[in-house]
Formats: sequence, C-alpha cells, structure tokens
Amino acid sequence: MTDTFIEPIFSKPVYCKHLNIDTKKIVSMLEEYSFDDLDKKDLLKIFGFSPTSQSKSLYILDDEKFKFLKNQLMSEFYSFIQEQMRYTNKFDLTTSWFTKSVKGQSSSYHNHNNCMFSAVLYLQTDENSGDIKFQNMETIRYQLNYEQGNLFNSIEYEIKPTNGMFIIFPSEVWHKITQNNSDITRYSLAMNFLPTGFMGFLDSQTTIKVDKVKDI
Repeated sequence: MTDTFIEPIFSKPVYCKHLNIDTKKIVSMLEEYSFDDLDKKDLLKIFGFSPTSQSKSLYILDDEKFKFLKNQLMSEFYSFIQEQMRYTNKFDLTTSWFTKSVKGQSSSYHNHNNCMFSAVLYLQTDENSGDIKFQNMETIRYQLNYEQGNLFNSIEYEIKPTNGMFIIFPSEVWHKITQNNSDITRYSLAMNFLPTGFMGFLDSQTTIKVDKVKDI
C-alpha cells in the first residue's frame, strides 16, 4: 500500500523575495518622470473606481541611471528561472514602467500579453496602500463552499507588499491592485520578460529575437 499524496499539478509559480535595495533613493528619482493624464473623474463614473497611473515611459530600466537596478533585478530573475524553474533559455527585459496609486485608487483585473513572465518591485508601500491580488480565470465547473481556503480550493490569492519586495509570476495570470486606503502614494516598478534565442524541438522549434520600440 502506498502513502497518500496530493500534488498541485500545472500550478502557477509566484516567486517572492525581499531585496536589499534603497527604495527611498529610487522614489526620490521619480520626479523626473511624467505619468499618464487619464481623466480620473470620468473613469470613476464609467468603471466605478479611480484607476492607478503609470509612467509614460515603458522603458524605465533602459535608462542609464537605473543600470544598477536593472542588473540586480535581472540577477534575481535568473535565479528564479535557473534555480527554481530549471530553464536554460535566455530572457530579455522587454518593458518596464512605474506605477503610482494615491488614496482611493486601484486597478481592474488584467494580465500582460507578448511576454512570458511579469514582475513588480515595490518602492513605497504601507499596511493599507493596496495589495496585489491574483485570480484564477480558468473555467471552474462548480463554486463550492469550503471551511478554509488553501492552494487547492481557492480561486484568489493576495499578497501584501512591503518596500523592497520583488514578485515574479506568469504573465497570463490575472491580477489587480486593490484600493489604496492609505495617505501615502504607493509606488512600484513593473516589468515584463520574454524568452529569446533558440527553443523548441522538431516542428515546434523557433528562434526569437526582441527589437524594442523606442519611447515616443
């Protein structure tokens, strides 16, 4: 007779680690960047929430002044890719942008296209400035009641960010920023990654090369 076991097959990995980064220094450099100017009042009327803002630049980590940060984040990303996922492929950082959320703001559920992994580095947060919330959007046949949520029965998962926290997750996973109920402005740095070079076998083999679009 074998022992009973249960495995979370085909699960979505969410990698989370606190990095030794001077987040206050990075926040002090944010004044050099402009953010989108969406009409928050109109969007509040239409969607029922005031959305977060993102920097107009989608290539923050290509800025020479952030070379030190890009090197550290890429090193941590490859630690996840090679040591945890055991992939041997190379990856390119395709886009990177700042996200800003003031009191009362949040985002809707969304995922990221044209990339394999996404990540976020939290720069300025507190207990009530808004969590990152993941949701399983795959077809679920029955919505059952349960006594206590766990990795096997839950369709939502929430992480409370702290300064210096770095999270990596598959880009297809739906996620959102919950409402900022704090008096501080919540800042984070988001980014996307795409595998490059030769990959696959037989009739599925291909080579991917990334050409970045310059900021307008």
